[in-house]
Amino acid sequence: MRLTLSTLSLAVILASGQAFADQATVDALQTTGVMLTDVQVQTIAAAEGDALVAAIGDLVAANPEAAASIVAAAVAANPAMAAAITAAAVSAAPAQASAITAAAVSAAPDQATAITAAASAASSESTASAATSSGNTTATSSAPSSSSGGGGSASPN
Repeated sequence: MRLTLSTLSLAVILASGQAFADQATVDALQTTGVMLTDVQVQTIAAAEGDALVAAIGDLVAANPEAAASIVAAAVAANPAMAAAITAAAVSAAPAQASAITAAAVSAAPDQATAITAAASAASSESTASAATSSGNTTATSSAPSSSSGGGGSASPN
């Protein structure tokens, strides 16, 4: 009976820890005034690691005008993930890259080199993908030029 009760108590403790795996990030975001929907609160609170980075990137994409505040709060709550958070944010809002980078460095100055490198790489990737998806192409012709003196069409004879 004691073993069952102990096991059940442990399971409840672990489950509640998982449910609010990153409540610190939610609290930091709300403290800075970032408006979060209930779904965003639940998603970020339950996220860890790569899922948290993706959730922060989604939040920045939805609120690019608040990108610097979002990144500053997220990096302050998760300094070990500063570079990944910065890269996701820059990818989500490339126009805000310099503000995002400055906010991240300000929140985790000891990670400045990694943050700057991640922001630069993400910015380069965003620029490259924008260039290839912009629809701008250079027209090239595979037909030979008629000025080479070869003359009109080829005869089957």
